[in-house]
Amino acid sequence: MPVLDVLYGLGRSFRFLMVNTVDRAVVGRFFVRFYLQVCDEQARVQVSNIVRALLDVEVVSVDFPAMERFGVCLDLELAKNYALPIVNFQQEQRVNLMDELVASFAGVQVCLEVIAVADPNAAVGVQKFVYKKTSHDPWLGKALLDQGTDFLGQAIGINQKDTPTKRSPQIKVDSWTRECVKNAENKLYSNLFTCQIHIYGDSLRNAHGVKSVLPSAMNRFRTFKTHKNQLLTPKLKTPKKHPIRNKVFCNLWWTIPLCILLLAGVLGWFNPLKFITSTISTTDLVSPVLAASLAVCLFVAFKKRQPIVLSTLELTQMIGLPSAVAKLPVALGKVPTARMQLAQQQTAEKQTTKPTPTTEKTEPPTKTDTQTTHHLHGFLNE
Repeated sequence: MPVLDVLYGLGRSFRFLMVNTVDRAVVGRFFVRFYLQVCDEQARVQVSNIVRALLDVEVVSVDFPAMERFGVCLDLELAKNYALPIVNFQQEQRVNLMDELVASFAGVQVCLEVIAVADPNAAVGVQKFVYKKTSHDPWLGKALLDQGTDFLGQAIGINQKDTPTKRSPQIKVDSWTRECVKNAENKLYSNLFTCQIHIYGDSLRNAHGVKSVLPSAMNRFRTFKTHKNQLLTPKLKTPKKHPIRNKVFCNLWWTIPLCILLLAGVLGWFNPLKFITSTISTTDLVSPVLAASLAVCLFVAFKKRQPIVLSTLELTQMIGLPSAVAKLPVALGKVPTARMQLAQQQTAEKQTTKPTPTTEKTEPPTKTDTQTTHHLHGFLNE
């Protein structure tokens, strides 16, 4: 979380990659490697120092990883409003989800891509969600009726002070709504990132296997679109919340067919009264069929997309390092000699002073879990 808070303060987009790569030393063995791409050289140095100090890992500057073209790519979105979190803020996260993600990468060619950028304006959407859940706005007809009643009362001369005022009905909120509001408020006071998440894989089954491990609580991830034969590009783009698509394009599926029917009615090509009198001809069906077909096509092409906005705690469930490195296929760095334990140093000194026969072969000491460090790769977007 401190590393993500620093990236939030930079205000620039960054990318996290978790890739299952082939080990060149051993044939048929794969290692899961972690890459972090930042915007410029200054941010790379700053983030590298923070990651090295806080996570106690080895940071290596490398080029963009050269990978083959993947068979499928899942473009994800949130199933519900982004105000609902994918984790439960009320419960303590005792399990490192990165261990489960790395385990799902075993034996398959997959890649998890998370592109994120700080978005302080995303809190407005959470505020609107909380307001809708906790307020009771009257419907339009009741509001017009109340305005008309007040106008007639003033015209007749009835003093509004003399009329008894009706108390506004108290809002009954169920337990599920209270839980949604509580988690949304916790997300409101966190640093929010607008994200773009892709899962690449050699097959659709392997990609969905990684997707099933992603966190889900009051909200979850679902596939918005599936792409074929995708290739990772080193260009770092800023993720968006698709405001034009969700406010304009998603309404085209009913506005354009309605305009077509109105135009056909003006030109005399379409008469809705014939559907009532059952005197329909073949030419009268052309306009409704065309409008219905166009509505289906536009609805599929410009369907509403739920943006992905995650808090720092939610993002740490997918951006991080595993903890069970001794049991997982993780690429490990070199063993730091300065971190060798005192007991191991004394044992090593005794082994060096004790004479050994020339006929026996000496074996190198085995590494323990305390001697291993993660290998975090960072590459610069030129």
